[in-house]
Amino acid sequence: MPGAEGMPIVGRFSRRAMLVGAVASIPAIAGAVAAPAVSTDDIHPDSELIRLDAEMDALQARSDALGRELAQIENLAEEAARPKPVNPSDWKGPTTPDDIKQMKTAWLDEARHLSVEEGRAACPPQVRAWLDACQDERDRVKAEWDDYGKRRAMHEKLLGIDEKEAEDQEQSEAVWQLGMRIFETPAHTFEGLAIKIRAGERLNLDDFNENEALASIAADIRRLAVGRAS
Repeated sequence: MPGAEGMPIVGRFSRRAMLVGAVASIPAIAGAVAAPAVSTDDIHPDSELIRLDAEMDALQARSDALGRELAQIENLAEEAARPKPVNPSDWKGPTTPDDIKQMKTAWLDEARHLSVEEGRAACPPQVRAWLDACQDERDRVKAEWDDYGKRRAMHEKLLGIDEKEAEDQEQSEAVWQLGMRIFETPAHTFEGLAIKIRAGERLNLDDFNENEALASIAADIRRLAVGRAS
């Protein structure tokens, strides 16, 4: 199990994906690995794991709320920074005219036998002018996108994203540390093992889809834990 210093940090732009992905699936997971109702220290062998699981519930709830607040700040900043220009990765240059395309093809075929300098010198003026115009347009699109990014970042700062990200980071670290405490605590029942599975899923540490044996064992533990709790 990785130490705290190896904690995968949840950045502000991965947070949305996490919320609609792994973290958003936790309520369904919770139903399958819910802690038993009995939690008195002198009765349940895994009372410490049950206590830590409840503590993680509270921490995760705040962590998820922070993720939603960050997403809201990003949405508000994006709206305030409009108009939103074309993303350079989505930009498509104009269609090359047939005559320019033919001249370019002939030039590239000839340039294969020339040095780089000779090849550039042999470029037809019409082709060069077309390529320069396309590059100018590409540069314009990028400049507009960069300007939009600066406006958006300014609005995010005004909306308090730095403070919110710091709190989000602190909360994520607290969830990670608590998960490590859960893993370090011995489990004595299927309920305790199920709590560890749940913690691993919350921290995105499960590789069950890549390991059929682990997936099968985890499914058995969930099933047996639910059977004992019912």
